[in-house]
Amino acid sequence: MTDDVSAWRQSGTLYVWRYAAPGRSRRGWHFSADPSGCASVVDLIDRMTTAAVACHRTLSLGHVSADIWGVPNFGPPQADRFEKVRIAYLPAASDLSLVDNDGSLDLTIGGTRAGDLKAAFVDVGIGDGDFGIGTSERKNAETWMFWWMPRINCHDGKRL
Repeated sequence: MTDDVSAWRQSGTLYVWRYAAPGRSRRGWHFSADPSGCASVVDLIDRMTTAAVACHRTLSLGHVSADIWGVPNFGPPQADRFEKVRIAYLPAASDLSLVDNDGSLDLTIGGTRAGDLKAAFVDVGIGDGDFGIGTSERKNAETWMFWWMPRINCHDGKRL
């Protein structure tokens, strides 16, 4: 079954960032992806959960431009620039975690919260956003925020 995970190839673009200015709605991790990137992450999560064994894949991250971080209008992101995220599936893990590991990100998912992360990317893929998912069932768990991609008119570069 891990052959399916090994055969997976990324398509589209995924974005992950943190905001520089402190504030309740600004803290923590923020995510967006283009529709192809969302479908790609959903496919990877499906493959990982079907394999039901510990496995991982590394994804490239896109540059978080002002159009992307400006969707929620919280100001500029932190200066850190992440180029890759390693997604590890550990079936017994109950929480989601995302850790800065010297400039790259390590995201861990397990069977308990994989469905929530998958659903978030399904929603972003159809243009939804401005919602969060808890990283665990704990009352004060960290919340990851998800945002739609900016709508750009392809002909003149202006926002719709």
